[in-house]
Amino acid sequence: MAESGGTSLSGLPGTNPLGFLAALGAQFALDWRGKSCAMFWTDQPIPQPVLEPAVDLDEIAEAVLFVAARWLDGPALDESVDPKLKLKSQEIREYLEQARVAGTSGLLAACLLAEGSLDRSQIAKPSDFYFTAGQQKFVSIARTNLGEVTKDEIIADLGSRWSYEGARDSLMWDTVDDRDHALSASDPSKSKKPTNPGAEALAVLGLVRFPSFASQGRTRTQGCSGSWKSGAFTWPLWGVPASSRTAGSLLGHVAPEGAERHRLKWYRAWGINRVLQSQIRRSDQGGYGTFGPPRVVWQRE
Repeated sequence: MAESGGTSLSGLPGTNPLGFLAALGAQFALDWRGKSCAMFWTDQPIPQPVLEPAVDLDEIAEAVLFVAARWLDGPALDESVDPKLKLKSQEIREYLEQARVAGTSGLLAACLLAEGSLDRSQIAKPSDFYFTAGQQKFVSIARTNLGEVTKDEIIADLGSRWSYEGARDSLMWDTVDDRDHALSASDPSKSKKPTNPGAEALAVLGLVRFPSFASQGRTRTQGCSGSWKSGAFTWPLWGVPASSRTAGSLLGHVAPEGAERHRLKWYRAWGINRVLQSQIRRSDQGGYGTFGPPRVVWQRE
């Protein structure tokens, strides 16, 4: 939907991590196809991303499908990779080296793993956005979401309220995935969760904006803070059109709650309207991750 010379992606709520990641994915896909657009967020109760100059949803969907096909042929999500990314030290190094020489199609690898970042079993400790566990396989789910998504599904999730009619597995970045067993009549893990396949595929592309880094004791992921078991994701919504690179800079400069005092004076200057945060919760049984409900930690007065 056009808005003030731009295109409003009215299906992507900025208050939901999945919607935010999906918006970044749409902008990234357009960049790769040579159709660079600036993006900003409306100042509504549920902010929506707007792309400038205006671009058809059809064109965005085509760009997403183009990038998805290249990523499926790239090293980050290659079928030969352990689908759970349970790599040993030398395997991580080889994985990242292959991704580095692959150029843009390998960018995702550095957002999933970091060299030298291992758990107690000397196996790769992945990104904070790695919410899968048990029988779920991150690489397989990401490949399916990118490989099976259709143009119509992308357009639907970009431009209208999500219908939750998809049957594919989810990477669990939607806040509605946070289904507390104590508040359910039955164990929610035993029921099939409907998804929004267009948004899920877009969000995989958006993950490229959140690189991971090795740190003592765990992997650090841009935008995330706290511990592996009890963390948080903090993200900004800006009201001034920002290029893809500028948006990436904003993501790197927003501080988690409790560490942001020295940056508050800059938020207005950077055009940020709101900073939100969702808890990252991981179950004791298996370590499945979910995002808790978002809350505003800073807002322009």
